[in-house]
Amino acid sequence: MYNVVLIGCGHMGSVHLDDIYLMENVCIYGVVDVDIERAKFFAKKYHAMSFDVSYERYLQDKKTDIIICATYPETHLEILKACAQYHKHLLCEKPITTNQEQAEEFVRIVQSSDIKVQIGYILRFNETYKRVAQMIQRGAIGSPIIMRMNQNHHVMDWNKYGKLLQNASPIVDCGVHYVDVCRWFTGSEVADINGIALRTDDEVPEDTYNYGLITLRLADGSIAYYEAGWGNTIAAENLKEFIGPLGRIKITEKNNRLSNQEEGDLIEYFSYPEKEYKNINVDCKRRPTGAQLAHLIKMIEEDVPAQPSIDEVYKSFMTVIKADRILKQSLK
Repeated sequence: MYNVVLIGCGHMGSVHLDDIYLMENVCIYGVVDVDIERAKFFAKKYHAMSFDVSYERYLQDKKTDIIICATYPETHLEILKACAQYHKHLLCEKPITTNQEQAEEFVRIVQSSDIKVQIGYILRFNETYKRVAQMIQRGAIGSPIIMRMNQNHHVMDWNKYGKLLQNASPIVDCGVHYVDVCRWFTGSEVADINGIALRTDDEVPEDTYNYGLITLRLADGSIAYYEAGWGNTIAAENLKEFIGPLGRIKITEKNNRLSNQEEGDLIEYFSYPEKEYKNINVDCKRRPTGAQLAHLIKMIEEDVPAQPSIDEVYKSFMTVIKADRILKQSLK
């Protein structure tokens, strides 16, 4: 039995606990949040053994085995350092930090420490994305490929997104996932980065943006764009499409299907020159955080590598950081 402590009782904190609550080899040992009432609520909801506003006592507690860090990126390095000091394994949400200097330190600590660290690149554990990765890697659509991806949010709560913007732009926050998808699906490195950005709302700080689009060219000739926006007038949209000389694959998540949602996610596959269409239904969890934690436990017990590796995490992070600099420069 592993005693797990959650730090950060926000949206992603609940996503983690919702999925691990019934795991037989896990005990929710404690929950931590700067808001004591929120921590208390999480403790009651998930039957945690205790709650607090500080994580220090859990790190010093020999009974604590694993920390789940679901806080804002600005706190991640500090929490990693504490976990390494007290020998607590860590499942940490993305992005790993807010800047290059801290990211380099984060990676050094992970590589030199005896603790196991899994970063929350949830798509690596998503059965739909795993299926598409296998299809592309086996030549289903040929190569090189075009990757069209967006993740736009119609903002209903500026308090939430305002806090996010203080830590990461839309391109950095979820862009790490989709840069990782580009590298994972193609097995190729990013060779060129460009992009554009704009502020469309008065609530957005002047030193950042709420809409951005980045373009990538990979070493194998593949190209990609990733679009991300948070705004009062931006429509919610989710596009994931992959196009090659031998076909096309499009992902529609279960919650975005107009019908047949009970069949799970939809993978639409068009093959060429056969000109044949095939629909593949994949019943999977959108955010399988339980699978992430199970993998971390496997890392602890069997010494298997993290998915993705910390080097791969760093590469995707640095790609979006470089893109973010280009986009912020375009605003001046």
